[in-house]
Amino acid sequence: MAKTILFEVRCFQCYWVEIWGFERAMRELVRMGRYRVTANFDPDIIRELFLIHAALAVCPNCGKSGLTARIAPEESWTWADEVCCEHCGKIIPAERLAAVPKTPLCVNCQSAAERGALTNDAKYCPRCGDAMSLKSISLGDGITRPTLVCPNCRRWKRKT
Repeated sequence: MAKTILFEVRCFQCYWVEIWGFERAMRELVRMGRYRVTANFDPDIIRELFLIHAALAVCPNCGKSGLTARIAPEESWTWADEVCCEHCGKIIPAERLAAVPKTPLCVNCQSAAERGALTNDAKYCPRCGDAMSLKSISLGDGITRPTLVCPNCRRWKRKT
C-alpha cells in the first residue's frame, strides 16, 4: 500500500488546526467543485489542487472560509501513543496499537481493505461531496439493484 499524504489544515480566524487524510482532502475538493473524481486519478494532482484551493474551504469550527493547508510533517503524524491512519487520517486507538503494533490502518479501514472495499476510486456525491456507499435498493418492480447512496443527503444514483 502506498503511503498516504496527510495535510495540516489551519484556520487563522479561530486558530482551529486539524490533520486531514487524503480522502477528506479529495472530498473537500469535490464539494468545492474543483475536482471531479475519475477511476484513475493522480495523487500528485490531488495534493497540488488541495494545497492551492484550501483557501476556498470552510472552517468546520467558525464557518469562515480562508483555510490554509500544508503537507503535515511526519513527526506530527505521531503524538506520544497516538498514530494516524494512513488512509483516513483518524487517530488509531492505543488498544489497537497494543494488539497489532505498527499497523498503518484503523479498524474501519482495515476491515474495508480485507473486504476489498478500500480503493481510491470512490464515488462522491455531487451535492455534498461525501463518499457514496453501495446499497441494494428495490425500485418497486421486485428486482433489487445496486445503487450508490450518499449517507449525508440521501441522494442516490443507480450503479451502471
